[in-house]
Amino acid sequence: MPITKRQRRFTELDARLDLRPINDKGDFAVRKLIVVGCALAIAACAPVQEKPTPKETPKQTYSYPRFDGLAALSETASPERDGIREKYRYDRSIKATAHKGLRYYFYEPNRKRNVVGFSFNNSGSPKVNPVGMKKKGPRREYAFLFADRARENIYLAVNDDVKISGRFSHDNMFREVHFFPRKQLPSLTSDHSKGVFKVTLPTGEPVLFDQDTYELVGGAMKEGPIDFNRSRHARRNPDVRYTGKYLAITVAQRGEAPRRSSVWGQKKFAEAHYPAKYKKSCRLSPKHIWDQRPKRGDNDPKLTMLHKTDDAIFAVVERQCGWDLSALKSGSSRVADAASK
Repeated sequence: MPITKRQRRFTELDARLDLRPINDKGDFAVRKLIVVGCALAIAACAPVQEKPTPKETPKQTYSYPRFDGLAALSETASPERDGIREKYRYDRSIKATAHKGLRYYFYEPNRKRNVVGFSFNNSGSPKVNPVGMKKKGPRREYAFLFADRARENIYLAVNDDVKISGRFSHDNMFREVHFFPRKQLPSLTSDHSKGVFKVTLPTGEPVLFDQDTYELVGGAMKEGPIDFNRSRHARRNPDVRYTGKYLAITVAQRGEAPRRSSVWGQKKFAEAHYPAKYKKSCRLSPKHIWDQRPKRGDNDPKLTMLHKTDDAIFAVVERQCGWDLSALKSGSSRVADAASK
């Protein structure tokens, strides 16, 4: 029988591998198994070619500039709007600064941080808070606030917390001071050479505070020591007075919002101060300045400003006190309703 091409191929491979027929009949099937086994062994010993690993592209990172609260506080700025937009009326967070006891308030409309106030605590000092030097807790806080960076509600809030009874309504004495005309947002700068913070009031007048104790040491305001009388009824509200050239209206109350015209059934009064012209202050009802109507679905009054202009406030004071404020009217500013956004 003639040899096929298939048989001839295996015969040539046998010659290379020096294989001989296993029997006389020439069992090509066995030879085939041997050849395939050798081929597999050779393939197993061959080096494996690895696919190159693609290099990872590093993720792109973005670094945002860090917000410098102290730098923002030092900026001199006019109010950005007249009235407060309602959705931002109570929108604020608080952040500490590098100076112990000094903090700033901020909000982030459109994801951009802006300052809406700042505060500092006198937690112990020789003249104003000597008790705080002996034990932890008693403090006087100054908070300069301007919600939504608007002209409508720029004011100073002072809180004396005597920490005697442990009850908020018994220990906390509040005073607000509202300055007119409202030319600019309050600002704060530091003068390390003199060891003072300079706060600029909405009227543009400076007030100086000691950098270490936060005692008021100069400028258009004065302060007296915290009253630590154990009787809450006899205890005086924060002794902080305006002594500048313009108009200030103050309200004070223990444990309650100072702008109320009636607290616990008793009539309350605001005081107007124009020290450049009148030595004595004038008392008038807060209902002439702030809205006493209750909020919708609530018994608490709104306590928002009733008047849209500084001139309108001057007119109320002239009418209630019999004062002449014509010298102040040229510097007044309008407080219009805020446009909702």
